[in-house]
Amino acid sequence: MSDLYDHLASSYDLLISWKQRLRRERPFFTRVFREFGVRRILDTACGTGMHAIAFHDWGYHVTAADISAPMLDKARENAGDRPIEFVQAGFTELDKVGGMFDAVTCLGNSLPHVLSDEELDESLRSMLEVLLPGGVLIIHNNNYDRILGRRERFMPLVHVRRRTREYLFLRFFDFHDDSLTFNLVTLTKEAGEWRMSANSSTHRALLRDLLVGRLEKAGFENLQVYGGYPNEPYERLDSDNLIVIVRKPHTALSSPPREPVAAIDRIPIRENGEPLVDMASALPEIQVRSRPMLARKAVVEMLRKAQALLPDGHGLKIKIAHRSLDHQREMYESFYCQLAEKHPDWPASRLRRETNKFLAPPDARHPPGHTTGGAVDLTIVGPDGREPDMSSTIKPVESAFQTFPTYSKLITPRAAKNRRMLIDVMLAAGFSNYPGEWWHWSYGDSAWALRTGAPRAVYGAAVQPEG
Repeated sequence: MSDLYDHLASSYDLLISWKQRLRRERPFFTRVFREFGVRRILDTACGTGMHAIAFHDWGYHVTAADISAPMLDKARENAGDRPIEFVQAGFTELDKVGGMFDAVTCLGNSLPHVLSDEELDESLRSMLEVLLPGGVLIIHNNNYDRILGRRERFMPLVHVRRRTREYLFLRFFDFHDDSLTFNLVTLTKEAGEWRMSANSSTHRALLRDLLVGRLEKAGFENLQVYGGYPNEPYERLDSDNLIVIVRKPHTALSSPPREPVAAIDRIPIRENGEPLVDMASALPEIQVRSRPMLARKAVVEMLRKAQALLPDGHGLKIKIAHRSLDHQREMYESFYCQLAEKHPDWPASRLRRETNKFLAPPDARHPPGHTTGGAVDLTIVGPDGREPDMSSTIKPVESAFQTFPTYSKLITPRAAKNRRMLIDVMLAAGFSNYPGEWWHWSYGDSAWALRTGAPRAVYGAAVQPEG
């Protein structure tokens, strides 16, 4: 695939009237990105970067990938000083990008260069993997149902004049049993003399039903199909394009229900009497911010499991575990007073409601998670001994609170991927997460029971042993 596009890098933009094309496509992308809450986009097979540049200029955070180094060089030239990251990676190598996104785009009839079911499945899984839950994949191909059904061999001739040169681009297909050869003949006239070059690439006819079936097999859902921009219905033998939109399914954590204090208060508690354990002694391989660091015995064992699931060289770092009810009350009242000073017009009801988003109220019927010994606040430490980025933002934010939610839309793709590492091991170990704070995980307390559907909490307030 890359040989043709390596050759085309310097002249590819002459083939397309980008200004008119992007004006036609913008309402479509604006609608889809709004519908799926998109802020961070990975543009695969980005070519000369014109879609990536447009997405950036429309207000999105953009990363772009392509397998062709000359195409990426041209894309960087086109992008100028725009802060777009360009990465050399094919469809099956998107882990090289090092981030997770709200949207992945695969435009300009790029996916038909994938010639086998196995590589197509691997490509779609790679796209799924770099999408956050609820994220959207947008694929734009030629409509091969029409091309094959009508045996449409020739595409429209493109004629362009640029300064002292004149260009003619002739594009046509050769049909084979299970593939097509896409041929591009370029005629260039300069100083009264014509020169010709010819290049070709193999395409697979990605028919609608084939593509949709493979997307469903990969795990995508919520299918939408269009025949053109901005919202033309798809007609199998009439549409010029096949535009497919699919979504990665949400999880209970990425689209969580509310956790009102009243609902948590209704959870019955049957204290199991499990002791508090100093995890600094029980788990010397895990870093702790202070000593002693106490948690219930089962929680310590679950942390041991989570630690073992991390990639080599990575470890957990516990910031907070058990704390007394008095300490919880002091923190709650301090935060409440800070909000009251910052927002003197807020009534007491709102101040309490906003404080409850970040600290469990000490006077609720259920004991706050940290007072039970079942909750931990933690992060990861990398091979270099540093905490990986979990909170850098795609643009300046009014308050750091906006980045606290586990699936915040405001953090960078790289920070989102680092959070994914923590999410994966903590869920696998049996913890539940408070969706408003990426670092807060618990087991056995009332909030855990509400999130997981457990019939009761198994931890009430725990008293720190003397001495």
